[in-house]
Order: sequence, then C-alpha cells, then structure tokens
Amino acid sequence: MKIKIPLIIAALAILISVILGVQNRGELKTKRLNRIDLNNKIVSTLGEITEDDTPALLASYEALYVEETRLADSKARTDGHNVNIKRLDNEISGLNTKKAPIDKEIAKAEEAVKEVNKRFPGTTLQTIAPKLKELENDLESAKQDLATKQAELEVVSKKVAANEVRIEKAEKVQADRLTSIKRNSSEGVITAVNEDWGFVLVNIGKDQGVQGDSELIVKRDGIRIGNLNVVSIQPGITVADINQKGLSGSVEPGDRVIFQNLGE
Repeated sequence: MKIKIPLIIAALAILISVILGVQNRGELKTKRLNRIDLNNKIVSTLGEITEDDTPALLASYEALYVEETRLADSKARTDGHNVNIKRLDNEISGLNTKKAPIDKEIAKAEEAVKEVNKRFPGTTLQTIAPKLKELENDLESAKQDLATKQAELEVVSKKVAANEVRIEKAEKVQADRLTSIKRNSSEGVITAVNEDWGFVLVNIGKDQGVQGDSELIVKRDGIRIGNLNVVSIQPGITVADINQKGLSGSVEPGDRVIFQNLGE
C-alpha cells in the first residue's frame, strides 16, 4: 500500500505535465500563427509604401539633404564670422591697450594746456607750439645764465675756500702762539741736582706743557744761568740734563726754571 501511493502521485504529475505541455504547445502555435500574420501585414504595408510613397519620400530626403547642406554651410559661415569677430575683438582690445597711454598723454597735454592757458590766456593746442618754443628759448637762456652764475659762484667758492685755509692757518699760528705764551708763563723750580751725572729734577711736567723738544731756561735772581735739555717727562716732574754750553755758574736747588720765550 505504501508503494502504490508514490506511484499514483508520480502518474498524476506526469499526466499534469502532459496536459500543460499540450496547452503550451497550442498557445505557442497560436502565437506563431499570429506573428506570421503580423509579418505578412507589415510586408504588405511596406510594399504599399514603396509603390505609392517612394517618390515623395525621395523628394523629402533630397529636400532634407539640401536643407542639411545649407545648414552646414550656414554653420561654417557662422563659425567663420565668429572667428573674425573674436579676432576683431582681440585687435580692438590691443588697440585699446595701446590707446590707454596715448589717452594719458593727451590728458596730460590737455592739463598742460590748461596750466599754460592760466598764465597765457587764449592758448590752444594750435598756438601752444610757438609758446612752448618761446618757453624753451627762455629756459635755455635761464640755463645759460645759471651756468654763468654757477661758474662765478665756483670761482668765488674757491677764493673763499683759499681764504678759509689761510684764516685756518693764521688761527692755528695764533693758537700755537697763545699756547706758547701761556706755556712760557709757567714756571718751575729745581728740586734736586745730581752733579755727578749732570741732571736735575724740576717740579713742572706734562701738566704744565713740558714736551720733549721744550727748551727750559734756568734763572737766579732774574739772571739767566743756563739751559736744560729735557730727558724724561712725568705729570708734575721733569728730568733734564744741564746744558754745559753757555752755562754761567752752577745750577742749584731752588733756581727758577721757565720756558724759553720767543726770540729769547
């Protein structure tokens, strides 16, 4: 009993498959016949169109071709015009760029004319050239006068510089003379005498203007005894040798020492 049930189910499945297959085959056959009929109608319609509408269709194609050709030519001409327009725009831009500085120069010229017109009423662009020539001549004359004045000023400046040099030299001589006079007013005293070595110590030095080439005179009671030659100079003290030439008497501590006066 258990074996029969699966067999029955299998038989029923086969039967259902056969029935469905027959139905599908009928539907497929029907669809195929419908499609063949439709194709036949399409072929018939195309035949009718070919026989009746071919001349009109060809005329339409020719008219379309002519219009497309005309459109292509028009587009080509338009593209050419656009290229020319772009080129002209670039040329105009370039001309405007070149024109800008010219406009500035014209504006400057107009401003210059206005300024000239303020000084010379009635001046215009037509009459400005003679005015400018006249001004250039005046300017040239002024330059020549200025060059002459500068040359004269240079000569005077050289003379002034030479005088300043002479004055400076005279002032230096006067300053040196005053320094010498002031220095000659300084006076010292011999504080020690070394008779063996022939030198003395004087209580004046750098602070009083003693220098290596200073000539010192030894006096006693206003009478000149001799001269000293500077050996060493310190602040406030000078070591000097006794100049034996022209010595009239011995040099002793307490003798006065002064700078040799000019012409003495």
